[in-house]
Formats: sequence, structure tokens, C-alpha cells
Amino acid sequence: MKEFKRKNQLLSLCGLNCGLCPMFLGKYCGGCGNGNSSCKIAKCSLEHGNIEYCFECKNYPCAHYQYVDEYDSFITHKHQKKRLKKSATHWD
Repeated sequence: MKEFKRKNQLLSLCGLNCGLCPMFLGKYCGGCGNGNSSCKIAKCSLEHGNIEYCFECKNYPCAHYQYVDEYDSFITHKHQKKRLKKSATHWD
């Protein structure tokens, strides 16, 4: 998604810890906003004013987060909601 750009490449807009991801560390992925794959949450961000983090959205938490912690055990996904909540409190 060429129109989607972000400054912070270590914490994605949805709370993934890209700094722990082997794809990011191995330079196979440029991180959130610079990666090669299309992301439904990046598209959602653009639709909601190009927010930097999902917790900034008036609709957060939305359906994208309904089961996010239940199924994916990949290290970057662990504690995704908790990480966003912690980031939101530091944001204020």
C-alpha cells in the first residue's frame, strides 16, 4: 500500500512488536507502512484519517481485535492488545 506511511517501524499501528519479528530483523519486511504485503488494518487506518495507532480511532477496539489474542502465537502477536493499551496510556 504505497499511500500508507508511518514513522515508528518497531511498533505497528495495530500493536505488533515488529522489533521482535525475524522478518523485520532479517530485513525481509520494512515494517508497518514499508512492508511488501497489503494489510487490512493499514487500509482501515487510511479510511479513518491515517491514524498512527489503532487506539487513536474512535472505533477502537473494533472487529479487527475481537479474537486477536486467542489464535496467533507468533511472538510479534503476543500481548498485542496489552501493548496498545500501554502505548495509549503513554500517549496522553
